[in-house]
Amino acid sequence: MSGLHANWERVSLVERIDIDTKQVLPSESPETQFNYIALENVESGTGRLVNLQSVQGATILSGKFRFDSSHVLFGKLRPYLNKVVLPDKEGICSTDILPLRPKEDSLSREWLALCLRSPQFIEYSRTKMDGAKMPRIRTPDLKSYKIPIPPIDEQRRIVARIEELSRRAEEARKLRQEAVAQIATQFFHIRRNIYQSLLSDFPVKPLGKCGKVMGGGTPSKKRDDYWHGDIPWVAPKEMKTFRITASSEQITETAISESSAKLIPAGSVFFVVRGMILARYVPVAVSEVPCAINQDMKAIVPAKGIAADYLAHMLWGANDILQGMVETAGHGTKKLETPAWSNLTYQY
Repeated sequence: MSGLHANWERVSLVERIDIDTKQVLPSESPETQFNYIALENVESGTGRLVNLQSVQGATILSGKFRFDSSHVLFGKLRPYLNKVVLPDKEGICSTDILPLRPKEDSLSREWLALCLRSPQFIEYSRTKMDGAKMPRIRTPDLKSYKIPIPPIDEQRRIVARIEELSRRAEEARKLRQEAVAQIATQFFHIRRNIYQSLLSDFPVKPLGKCGKVMGGGTPSKKRDDYWHGDIPWVAPKEMKTFRITASSEQITETAISESSAKLIPAGSVFFVVRGMILARYVPVAVSEVPCAINQDMKAIVPAKGIAADYLAHMLWGANDILQGMVETAGHGTKKLETPAWSNLTYQY
């Protein structure tokens, strides 16, 4: 919303909207099915409705706000989550959502939604939040926020243009995702074919004999002196790239010396041995810096004469074999036991 036209008027929301906060009690109509929107049904940033279901009035015991397709629904709780909805049918919503009705002769609801989703309003709402545990923007502060008001036809033109650009951006994002997925699939097949051909042409040895095997551990979270150091501590959620150079959490030398965590040298091969990701594939990566790993992973420090990159590519080539070794623990978690993966044949 930056770079506004100099001639556009800026007015407080209170001058251009009504807030319909008269509550209804759905339980008074116990057999009625209501379209009910709670904050968890609203996707941040986009306003898309997710997992929306009709709810029988008898099951809704507290008061709710009523809305229809003339409203903009604004989530006032944690407003930085940017939950703004343009409903296309009538229903009821949580009282943490305000039904805002723009005065149609001067303010389109699409323009109002655009203003409420703008970075400027998000920043404003952060400065006005009230409450520590459940921060929300107060209604008087919402009403006093000033928005630009171009002519109504200009509002509609701008919104239409933004929606078209957003649609194109979404299409491009989906195409990129599809292309990345296709490349990953092709790369997997190439590595698998190379792995299989190497096995038939050269001598092999078990994976567990290809270097020093190291496990991981999690230092106690109660010890502040174990955390916020300069040693990357890698968990399965960070095994999304082929090369590990950093992590979201770091531990200290004290944690290495006093806990189950171990310092693993750069040039080691990491792979996941426990977690639900194993239902899809076995993540493999190469560390480029000294790291520690958690207990759901294993590391191989390659023996002399074995390149880490080569070993990691071999593991990706054998990924379907590794995944066939995955078992299910008693509590449902997937696991790759050491006796299974350590006997995987490796060409050398």
